[in-house]
Amino acid sequence: MVAPEHLDELRAVFGDVSAKAEGGVDFVFLPRLVLPEGCNPRETQALLCLGQHAGYPTRLFLVQAVSARGANWSSHVVLGRPWWTWSWNQVPAGLRPAEILAEHLRGLR
Repeated sequence: MVAPEHLDELRAVFGDVSAKAEGGVDFVFLPRLVLPEGCNPRETQALLCLGQHAGYPTRLFLVQAVSARGANWSSHVVLGRPWWTWSWNQVPAGLRPAEILAEHLRGLR
């Protein structure tokens, strides 16, 4: 379960975020995430995975792959819909969700 204060921290920046869960793993849905400069698309929906998924300690899923950023993009079905993510590893689950998100976004700079 995502702590209410962690959701509030994300809401202060991203607006209407919500907690989700699947298979014992917590997620945070971000309906409007602005990606780093140079990304295409610049804005997208995102799903922040706060636990292990496919061998990674945490993941950031986007509704579409970002062109010319990230490496080894792959598609996964999470919460009943397809999402895209790239190979960006070693972002530990012990961080606050806002910190996990910031570390994943570094992989798109």
